[in-house]
Amino acid sequence: MLRTRLFLNLVPFVVMLLAVGVFAMVLFSRLAGSVDVTVTENYRSVIAAQTMNLALLRMQTAVLLVFDQKKQFGKRLFAENQTLFEQNLELQLKSVTLPTEKELSEQLATHFDALRQAGMKIFSDTRLQDQREIYNAEFYPSMLTLTLLLEKIRTLNHAAILATSQNIQKITRQMTRLMLLGMAIALLISAYACYQLSRSILRPIQALTQATRELGEGNPGQLVPVSSRDELGELSLAFNRMAGQLQEYRQSTTEKIVRLHRTMETTLASFPDPIFVLNNEGRIELKNPAAADLASSLHLNHELPGGLQGIAGKTLESGENFLPHSFNEVVHFRVRGEDKFFLPRILAMRNKEDALFGVAVVLYDVTRFRLLDAVKTNLLATVSHELKTPLTSVRMVLHILLENTVGALTPKQTELLQAARDDTERLLRILNDLLDLTRLEEGNALRREPVAPAELLQSAMQEISDQALPKTLKMNCTLDPDLPAVSVDRQRINHVFTNLISNAIKHSPAGGEILLRAARAGNDRVQFTVSDQGPGISEEYHTRIFDRFFRVPGQTRTGAGLGLSIAREITIAHGGRIGVKDSSPQGSTFYVILNGVKTPS
Repeated sequence: MLRTRLFLNLVPFVVMLLAVGVFAMVLFSRLAGSVDVTVTENYRSVIAAQTMNLALLRMQTAVLLVFDQKKQFGKRLFAENQTLFEQNLELQLKSVTLPTEKELSEQLATHFDALRQAGMKIFSDTRLQDQREIYNAEFYPSMLTLTLLLEKIRTLNHAAILATSQNIQKITRQMTRLMLLGMAIALLISAYACYQLSRSILRPIQALTQATRELGEGNPGQLVPVSSRDELGELSLAFNRMAGQLQEYRQSTTEKIVRLHRTMETTLASFPDPIFVLNNEGRIELKNPAAADLASSLHLNHELPGGLQGIAGKTLESGENFLPHSFNEVVHFRVRGEDKFFLPRILAMRNKEDALFGVAVVLYDVTRFRLLDAVKTNLLATVSHELKTPLTSVRMVLHILLENTVGALTPKQTELLQAARDDTERLLRILNDLLDLTRLEEGNALRREPVAPAELLQSAMQEISDQALPKTLKMNCTLDPDLPAVSVDRQRINHVFTNLISNAIKHSPAGGEILLRAARAGNDRVQFTVSDQGPGISEEYHTRIFDRFFRVPGQTRTGAGLGLSIAREITIAHGGRIGVKDSSPQGSTFYVILNGVKTPS
C-alpha cells in the first residue's frame, strides 16, 4: 500500500533523529548534573573565601582599636567576625572538590587558630608594649599567611569553573557534530528512499494530470494505465470511470442542448411578432424571423429600432419589466411603404439565483387595433357631434315651453316637460364627456402652466361647494409645507378634482366630512387625495371603475360612468397617475399624483 511505502521511507530518518535525541538527552542530563555539582561547590568556595577575607580584615581592625583605647568595642567586633570566619571556614571544608583545595583548607584552619589565640592574648594583656609585640610577632604574620591561603583558594576555584566551562563547550561541539552527522546520514537515506518512491508515485500522477488537462479541454483522452493496486491504482480506476461517465454525460447533454436550441428556435420562429433577445450588455444575441425581417426592412445594424434602446437600457439597469397597456406607448415604423404600429413589452430575464442576464423585447403588432381604435374614436366623435346639434335644439324648445312663452301648460304637461328637460340635460352632459374623451385620445395639446397645489384644491372646492350644502357636508383641506408647484392645464386638471369631489359628495352621508390633502410623493411629485365617508368600493372593482360606462353594481346614484374615465385620461395626458386606495366600509380614498415643477439647484 502507498501508506506503508511512505511510512517505510520515513522510518530511517525518524529512527536516526530519535537515536540522536535520546543520546543528547542522556548526555545533557549527565552534563547538567556534573556542572551543577562542580560549579556550585566552586562558587560556594569562592564566596566563602571572599567572606573570610573580609572577616579577617575586620578582625585586624578590631585589634587595632585596642591601641586606640577602644578595647571593648574592638573585642566585640573581633568576636562577631571570628564567628563569621568560622562559619565560612566550615562551609569551605564541606565544599572541597579539588585535591589541592583540601590541603589549603586544612592549613587555613591551623593558621586561623593561631590568629585567634594571638588576638585573645592581645585583648587579655593590659600593657600596651606587650600587646604590640604580640601583634607584630604572632597576629600579623598569621594574618598574612591566611590572606595568601584565601587568595590561593579563590584562584583555584576560579580555574576550576573556567575548566568546567571549556569542557562544556567541547562536549557541545562534539554533540553538534554528531547530530549533524546523524541528520546528514538520515537525509541521505531518506533522499534515496524518496527518489525511489517518487518514481513509483510521480509517473501515475503525471499521467493523471495530463489526462485531466485533456479532459478539461474537451478531449476524451486515453485511459490512465493502472500500474499498482495501492491508492494510486484505485485513483486511476476511479478516474477512468469518471472520464467514461463524463463522456456519456457530455454526449447526452450536447444532444439535449441541441434539442432545446432547436425547440427554442422553432418556438420563436412560430411567433408572428418580432422578438429580440439582448444580453446584459445590451447587445442582440437572438432574434426570431419576424425580428430579422423588421431589422432588414429598417436597415438596422445589429441594434434595436430607434426609441427602444433607451427603454431596454432602463430595464437592464433597474431590472423592472416594461409592460405598457395603452396606445400612448406605441412605436411607429415605416415598413415597405406601410405604416406599422408596435406595442413594445420588455421583459427582464433572470437565472435561478435571481441575477439579471438579459432582456427580451417583444413588439406586438397593433396596427389593426390602432386603426380600429382610430375608427371607433372618429365614429364616436362624429356621432356625438351630430347628436349634439339636434339635442341642443330640443333642449331649447323644452326650456321655451317650460317658460310658458307659447301658452300656459297644465300641471301634467309641466311635469312631463321637466322630465324631458332633465333627460336632455343628462344626454348633453354625456355627449360633452364623449367629445372630451375623443379630444384627449386625439392628443390635443395641453396648455401647461405652474400652479400651486393649494390653488388647485381651493378652486375645485369653491366650484363644487354648492353641491355640499343640501347635505350639510364639511370639506376640509390640509397641505404639507413646502410643496412644489405642478405643471398642469388648469382647466382640464380642474375637471379631475371637481369630478372626484362631486363623487365624494354623492356617496357621503348627510353631515359627513370630505377630506382633501396634498403631500409630497417622492422627489418633485405631489399626491392629491380625496377621502369620503361613503359605503366604500370593493377591491375587486378598483381597476374597473376607471373604464368607460362602468358603474359599481348595486349603486343607486345616476350617471353614465364616464367621469372617472375622463379623469384618468386627463391625468395620464399630464404624465401622472390616478387610482383608489384600499377602501373600508367607512369610505373611499382616491389619489392623483402629478409631476412638480423642478426648482433649480
